[in-house]
Amino acid sequence: MTVRSCPDCGGARLNQAALGVRINGLNIDQVSHFEIDQLIDFIDAIDDPCAELVVDQIRQKSIHLSEIGLNYLSLSRQLGTLSGGEAQRVKLANQLDSSLTEMLYIMDEPSTGLHPRDVSQLNALLKKLRDRGNTVLVVEHDPDVIEIADHVVDVGPKAGVNGGEIMFEGGYR
Repeated sequence: MTVRSCPDCGGARLNQAALGVRINGLNIDQVSHFEIDQLIDFIDAIDDPCAELVVDQIRQKSIHLSEIGLNYLSLSRQLGTLSGGEAQRVKLANQLDSSLTEMLYIMDEPSTGLHPRDVSQLNALLKKLRDRGNTVLVVEHDPDVIEIADHVVDVGPKAGVNGGEIMFEGGYR
């Protein structure tokens, strides 16, 4: 098997009709390579009333991604290249637009790979989900994430067959 870019679309995987449509001088492939913060700026510059509903939805989803520290991602990034934590946070950001309540969210170390300044953004997201009437269960080692928990259960003392005992249960402090 040989992998190479299509000579007609340059690897954009879109036909010429789709690539020919331009918004503020750019086509969809060019816009898909923007990082999330650049995308928000691009979307904010669209002032066509016909596009208002779509622009608002894209803007809101983009803001959620930026709020949880994923503003460096682009829409062109392939799903398989995301870390487990990144993929989990993308799904989480998507849930912020959902009107579902009384859901159970289970997350495995969502702070993995996050810069410490972005952990507070993740915490705000977890609180938003909780405050909407959902239950949020988080397996986590980061004390800054554990600190916002309503209830903490520490299981140990080690991992695997050497673990499984409740070492602590209660509030963080």
